[in-house]
Amino acid sequence: MSHYFTYMKLAKSFWAVISFCTLSAQNQAQDSTAVSTNYLEEVVLTDSRFALKRSQSGKAIIKIKQQEIQQFSGLGLGVLLSTHLGIDVIGKNLYSGQNTTISIRGGRNRQVLILIDGVRVSDPSRIESDFDINALSVEMIESIEIIKGAASSLYGSSAATGLINITTKKPTRSLSLIAKKTWGTEKSANQAINSVSAGNHMVRLSGNHRGIGVNLTYSERYSDGMTSVIGNESDPSKPDPFNKFNFNVGLSGELTPKFNWKLGWNKDEIKADYDNSFPLEQADFYFTTQTNRFVLSTKYNYTGGSLNVNAGYQDNKRDFVSSLPLNYESDNWNIDIFNKYILNNDLYTIVGFQFQKASMEVDYNPEATQSDVYLNFVYLDPSGLNFNAGMRYNHHNAYDGHFIYSLNPSYSFAFDSDRQMKLFSSYSKAFIAPSLYKLYDPSYGNNDLMPENNISFEFGAEIRSRQNVISAVYFNRKEDPTLIFGPPTEGYQFGRYANSDRKIVYKGLELAYDFELFTKFKSRLNYIFTETTEGDLRSIPKHAINGVMDFPLSDLTYLNLVGQYSGERVANDSKTLLEGYSLFTLQLNHLLKKYNTNLFLSVYNLFDTEYVIIPQYATRGRNILAGISINF
Repeated sequence: MSHYFTYMKLAKSFWAVISFCTLSAQNQAQDSTAVSTNYLEEVVLTDSRFALKRSQSGKAIIKIKQQEIQQFSGLGLGVLLSTHLGIDVIGKNLYSGQNTTISIRGGRNRQVLILIDGVRVSDPSRIESDFDINALSVEMIESIEIIKGAASSLYGSSAATGLINITTKKPTRSLSLIAKKTWGTEKSANQAINSVSAGNHMVRLSGNHRGIGVNLTYSERYSDGMTSVIGNESDPSKPDPFNKFNFNVGLSGELTPKFNWKLGWNKDEIKADYDNSFPLEQADFYFTTQTNRFVLSTKYNYTGGSLNVNAGYQDNKRDFVSSLPLNYESDNWNIDIFNKYILNNDLYTIVGFQFQKASMEVDYNPEATQSDVYLNFVYLDPSGLNFNAGMRYNHHNAYDGHFIYSLNPSYSFAFDSDRQMKLFSSYSKAFIAPSLYKLYDPSYGNNDLMPENNISFEFGAEIRSRQNVISAVYFNRKEDPTLIFGPPTEGYQFGRYANSDRKIVYKGLELAYDFELFTKFKSRLNYIFTETTEGDLRSIPKHAINGVMDFPLSDLTYLNLVGQYSGERVANDSKTLLEGYSLFTLQLNHLLKKYNTNLFLSVYNLFDTEYVIIPQYATRGRNILAGISINF
């Protein structure tokens, strides 16, 4: 009991410090003197495919830079994404081999599109034809941009509630060798930390030879200290080992001063033990996944514009060794050709064609193709009134043509030389093409499925200064029809996939405050409220709060504190109400400048909190990670 009260006092202290800093930052901003020149605005790219100032963007965009990515390298991509407003990665706190679900504004994997270097990634053999972010290595990521809200008119199917655009690292100009090694633990709550049970290592060789940029990266991550399903006295828990390997080859260069290219190959492999779900019990099962991704990007620049090609091929293989062995193979082609042209620095236009092909190798060998033509333009008026609009016509081999669109006005103006305000809104139509599994699986598929339609509306405001950013966004999304797993019917005793006849609505509010209290002291605090009418909020809390504080202890030492509160939510059985909980993470980085070496330490779930994500599944307790990175 004393441990509980100590934890509650410390947790309240953290949120109190955040609140105090918020008020202090407000006072500091009010007392600061105006400067004669505007501050340098951050540039964003994803919402328009043009490099525009943030004030010219009409979307709520999150930009994650390299320094922040490195701070979370040992904790994983899911933990990093979940520290940002309106994003949750369900399953990130379970054992490493657990499937994760990315949730943005009440949406799930099928409604969130993932791009890597501009190319859509997916595994057509999965139920949602989505992509498992567990397969990615954080060490290979340079930056991430996230759009919240529909982006289907510009990027195609699946970008109904959000888009995550991941950019991998570029070759360095001079030859460099980077080596990284971490040692850590991966244990459940109230387990003794008495041995190293997790870690990762990475080697990256990068440089430029005769105008050809080269990137070679090898990364490995492992853990062997945590179980998937919680055991009992008659069947005690046994750790479920997890191993992941990533290998990347990247080449880039110029054929002429106007024509550049980039070629990449990435191989991801995972082997992980897991337990039985039906019935729920300890088991000696394991699965393996192998993914090869090939990317070719070209860009030809001409006066006023550029012709671009993003092409990719991905093959996937998954094997499950259990009492019911399963094997899946699939591949995915994606070619996106688009022309960008700027008229008089006011009108930015894109005309494009996208082709996608997905197939599975199972008994029935299904295949799906999509061909899209699309148009998007951005108008930037000198008055501060901006307008982003787009339309797309899709043709899918399983249903007739589909037309979608987006309207996204915004207005930006300055209070003074240091403070700007932006008002923005959007109204968008998006669609979700049913996956191959949902269309053609002999046990649960339904080839009469219609695509899921989403109508999204949002309205928001943002006030930005040199020290502070305050934003508020209201969102509302309707699904009609939506894709569901329907009740048993004749010939389908366990049910099958279907279209719901209900009009489902998700709506909510996002509030965020980013501030700089002292020189280099940065923090952000955000809150999201999400609710639904007839929708699916399993594992998604109605209330969630995140707080992040970065303290420069010196020019070479940085302390990072993360606090995350997840409110009450419904479990996967749609009945059980799970209690809310708070988790805290401490991260320390120190640079040895003389030796080009970075030392880092992370403590996850600082207070060893017990909580439930999925009933009877183990969750991560207090874990420690320490490591070193050397740049030769």
